[in-house]
Amino acid sequence: MTILVTGATGNVGGKVLARLHAAGHSVRALTRDPARAELPAGVEVVGADMGLPDTLPDALDGVRKVFLMSLGHNKRTHDANLVAVARKTGVEHIVQLSTLGVAEVEEENDTPLGLWHRQAEKALTESGLAWTILRPNGFMTHALGWARAARGDGVVRSPVADLPEALVDPQDIAEVAVRALTEPGHEGRVYALTGPEALTARQQVAVLGAAIGRELRFEQISIEEHRAVMAGLYGEATADGVVAALRKALESGDDFRGRLFPDVRNVLGRRARSFQDWAEAHVADFA
Repeated sequence: MTILVTGATGNVGGKVLARLHAAGHSVRALTRDPARAELPAGVEVVGADMGLPDTLPDALDGVRKVFLMSLGHNKRTHDANLVAVARKTGVEHIVQLSTLGVAEVEEENDTPLGLWHRQAEKALTESGLAWTILRPNGFMTHALGWARAARGDGVVRSPVADLPEALVDPQDIAEVAVRALTEPGHEGRVYALTGPEALTARQQVAVLGAAIGRELRFEQISIEEHRAVMAGLYGEATADGVVAALRKALESGDDFRGRLFPDVRNVLGRRARSFQDWAEAHVADFA
């Protein structure tokens, strides 16, 4: 049985691919540029673009399971494109990476970010294929964006100071995805993935400073400054969607992002990794 991994060079997809390959599964990596992909030896690599449906049939040929992820404002169309082709090529089960933001607000009050993921989920759940949906909270790895500051003046800047968030380690997301792809009983399930505690950005900075042995200072910046950074990394449309969701979370005063869900423990049989666990494992990234 061949498993296709999309986003195979990314933060979660790369970890899913590596775990499947190490466990001896037949795995195929989908990437837009195979020549630039640095993937484990022995992994089959195919070139395709989820924005171009005609490139997908060969990538899905002989595939029975898929780890599906895409980012930003293209998610709804990219996921729908792959699902539509998967229905025609014999795929049996798709594990889709979504976001906990889908459950943060009701559909009628949706943010662009929530809407993109909600529509992507709908394309899958109404496809007739077996499905599993992973809805992680924010990633602990977002703190890697603070590495330059940690190595420099020691001042970490963020627009979110005191909003508690139960961030999740992408390693845990990948482990849950692998279980869903390789074990029975996960079909038709939606998993909310969080870490074991809710921390504000100020608290995260304190934990990180203790891990790297250097005092870090937190400085709050405006959402507009944050949006400019996001736009440079991910493009205007995606930055607008992320910022709209952030504004709604800050203005609502709701504690949703700080809620703890048991699904990581339920699937993996252990507690989710804490931010301290993550920070101690990534000290070298801040050296």
